[in-house]
Amino acid sequence: MVNADRLSALFWLLLGLSALLGSIMLGLGRVREPGSGFLPLIASITISVFALIIFIQSWGKDQENNRTLASLWHGLRWKRALAVCFITAGYILFFERLGFAMATFLFLMTLLKGMESIAWWKALLLSGFTTSLAYLLLSFSLESTIPKGILGF
Repeated sequence: MVNADRLSALFWLLLGLSALLGSIMLGLGRVREPGSGFLPLIASITISVFALIIFIQSWGKDQENNRTLASLWHGLRWKRALAVCFITAGYILFFERLGFAMATFLFLMTLLKGMESIAWWKALLLSGFTTSLAYLLLSFSLESTIPKGILGF
């Protein structure tokens, strides 16, 4: 019987250590001028430390309370997960053509109405507010270039 916590911690530990090596190869820079590998180094150390803690804790657990790998997949709603993947893929595909505002609004509407089944007025309000706030933040505060699309903004 494979302990799910142990297996997942091992996965994240290996991922964190490989990211750590990659960040060192990017270059850490100096104290006053951090290089492009500095932030990934901090993130990979954090991932590795937490994974190591979970890995060590998994050895001390009672055998009765251990979750198996198969138990993690029990009861998973595959249709819902796949639908979110396809909706996100559609957002990525139409992002440039429709532009940020239209694509994001439609993406959020599809998720909120299709996946969460909330009322139309709530979905419209939440999608519009979130898209507007993100647009203002990206365009004016951060001065980012975002695709304008068919609406022109």
